[in-house]
Amino acid sequence: MSSPITLSGFNNIDFNSIVEALYQQERQPVLQLQTQQAQLEKQKTAFGTLATRLSALESAASDLASSRAFSGTTASVSKESAVRASSASGAATGSYSLTVSALAQAQVTATNGTTPDADTTVVASGGSLVIGGKTVTVTGDVTMNGLAAAINETADIGVTASVVRSTGGAYQLVLTGKETGADKAFTVTNNLTGGGGVSFPGTNAQAAQDAVLSINNVTVTSSSNTVENAIPGVTLTLQEQIAAPVVITITADTSSVEELVKKFTSAYNELQTFLEQQTKAFANKERDNIGGDPLVRQLRNSLSRVASGEIPTGDTYTSLAQVGLSFNRTGQLEFRNADLQAAIKADRTAVMSLFQGGSGFDGAFDKMKTAVSNYTSSGGLIPTARTRLDDQLTKLGERISEMERRLAIRKEALQKEYVAADLAIAQLNSSKSQLGSFSSSLSSL
Repeated sequence: MSSPITLSGFNNIDFNSIVEALYQQERQPVLQLQTQQAQLEKQKTAFGTLATRLSALESAASDLASSRAFSGTTASVSKESAVRASSASGAATGSYSLTVSALAQAQVTATNGTTPDADTTVVASGGSLVIGGKTVTVTGDVTMNGLAAAINETADIGVTASVVRSTGGAYQLVLTGKETGADKAFTVTNNLTGGGGVSFPGTNAQAAQDAVLSINNVTVTSSSNTVENAIPGVTLTLQEQIAAPVVITITADTSSVEELVKKFTSAYNELQTFLEQQTKAFANKERDNIGGDPLVRQLRNSLSRVASGEIPTGDTYTSLAQVGLSFNRTGQLEFRNADLQAAIKADRTAVMSLFQGGSGFDGAFDKMKTAVSNYTSSGGLIPTARTRLDDQLTKLGERISEMERRLAIRKEALQKEYVAADLAIAQLNSSKSQLGSFSSSLSSL
């Protein structure tokens, strides 16, 4: 394209304004296409929002269609000062009698108490200690504190060393196993020489041992006081020996189902609110929405049929309304947890069947997942609609670009025409002036 053309306008005619007015008039079809383009972009965004809302609904329905929805449990203990209990999803429900005859403990080994001061040299010529197969080597003069530090600095050693003052005033080196259980017992081989000396007695201050407990008269041993899965899905934390039986009760926890239904209700209502907003916008003659797309009406009807429909369970409950989930007058879902809890208490299996399906039929939330998937899956109605909009936007963009190109050529042609007209008028004015001067000259003769 050549450089911009400037009109002189020295004939008192504003040709630039005339050209610009003509250009803007001829550009009106482009502006209309750009308006249409903006509307399609907003429709595409609306379909993206719809897909997000449906994804949240599908996720909530999937959670309720899973067996995990009803697998929550809770644990209670008749004497929590003696033992704590926690249960995971799927833990075996029931009551269990527990006694504990021994707690797991770590080995404790102490030197003979012969050192009057922790900083007294106890090793004069170095040497080594072999503790549980790990060698601790020291050189020269070493105090009790120094020996403890050398032990604690040894990598992967299974003990912690400390210096304590006994009742008689003497200082002792104490080795405490880092882990409990009989298999964590350790031996000490003393190869230290010189100084005040370090000696170990023939017996340990505390022997390493396993926890020994009885659950419903079945003996269980554990290297730790945290006992996992002795009762399937249950973790016990033993805190003291128990002679008189303590009762541990594992019960089904319905609070997890409640939270999942609340999540589903919220997702469903957020979706319906969005669809209602789109429909109202279309009814108000706005065109930057998807309220007039048949897909929207079809989707609302499809989901409503699933949420309010009958499920052929052949059991106590055949609809979500019977377990506390039904529509109000505005078309929003309402959840009544008291009704759900009553239904679960009366017939837990029937509620599970309604939610998750059974032999030969899909549950309510399986049906909801399928209904949503028809719209959101690859090749589904929403991706197809967005692809259609992308195609329309591409074609519109191409049309706008071509029209803008032609308008630019047209504008340049107009400018050239008015430049020529401007020059022609200027020349006529000049000729007129010359004729006037010539006429005046003749008159003076």
